[in-house]
Amino acid sequence: MGVSQQVGWIGVDVGTHTVKLAQVVRDGLGVRLHRAAVIQRPTAWNGDDVLAQDQPITSQPEIAAALDCGNFKGRNAVCALPMNVCQLRSLNIPPGSDQERRTIIADELAEDWAELHSPMEFDYWEMEPARGEKPSDAFNVSVLAASRLWIGQVWRDCRRAGLDCWGIDGTPLTIARAVAMVGALSGGRRALAIDWGFSNTTLCIVGDERPLYSRRIQDCAFGQILESIVERFDVSLDEAQHLAETEGLVAGAQANDPSPNAAEAITAAASCVLDELVRQISRTLQFTEMQRRHLQPAAIWLLGGGASLKNIGPYLSQALSLPVNILSLAPAEEPIACAAGARSAVFGTAAALSAMAWRAA
Repeated sequence: MGVSQQVGWIGVDVGTHTVKLAQVVRDGLGVRLHRAAVIQRPTAWNGDDVLAQDQPITSQPEIAAALDCGNFKGRNAVCALPMNVCQLRSLNIPPGSDQERRTIIADELAEDWAELHSPMEFDYWEMEPARGEKPSDAFNVSVLAASRLWIGQVWRDCRRAGLDCWGIDGTPLTIARAVAMVGALSGGRRALAIDWGFSNTTLCIVGDERPLYSRRIQDCAFGQILESIVERFDVSLDEAQHLAETEGLVAGAQANDPSPNAAEAITAAASCVLDELVRQISRTLQFTEMQRRHLQPAAIWLLGGGASLKNIGPYLSQALSLPVNILSLAPAEEPIACAAGARSAVFGTAAALSAMAWRAA
């Protein structure tokens, strides 16, 4: 497979609004961003879960365009599909061999999948039980599944763009690895990692480089905030993204500024989505405090497109009374324009996919 010990594979993060490619390198300074490119789709995909059973849509033009402008190295790639193409479930599965447990999971989900048009592929990972908790007391595995048609589509898209796709990874797993690359979690420390994307928001308690508890959050995708800015300012979606990055939210010392400005208008436009995001995060924090104290996070890490919203860190920190970190990937060489500053958090998933090269070495 020609794995380089220094340069990772090409991570391909397939989203409903954009396709992001990233490649990382590792050296004495840690893991850094070597290459990055983001290509916006001509028309965004349906952000609803119905997309999972729709006829798969190609991402080959976006992948090829990103490769053309990104100057990536090699052909090996790992991909991730958007979460509304996937099913995330928690199950209680008795001990056994890997094959035995896969058979049990397939039997458990067979009825749910019976009416689907395409066979499903799935993988699972262990959740972390509370100390002293019996295996029969609660869910102990997370299962992520996707239609074989969607998996085959992204594999073919890579092939036609000149890449060899070695695997399709899951967002919760990539989130955990992304935080591990920059967060230095150790000694049993836990963090709440949030991938705040255009159509999907995925929340994970992470530690030891793996997701320990995962859930999708509905009705608070970052794309809804951009659409609110489009309506409030009568601008294009690209202009709304620019306003989100440059003006952002009223937070911290700005909250006492009596003069009206664009940040106040953006904060007002985004308030419904932000309130729901805070409410959903608070629900998870309350759950861990009351029922899974061993998973109680000490900090929040934010990645995805929403992490580029100016002042989102202090805004959420004030609302949740927890430190909020924006995932940041330093460039290996000269700055990368599309990944400058908070924009590098957009490539968190793709960077974590790239780093899988060293697991396979």
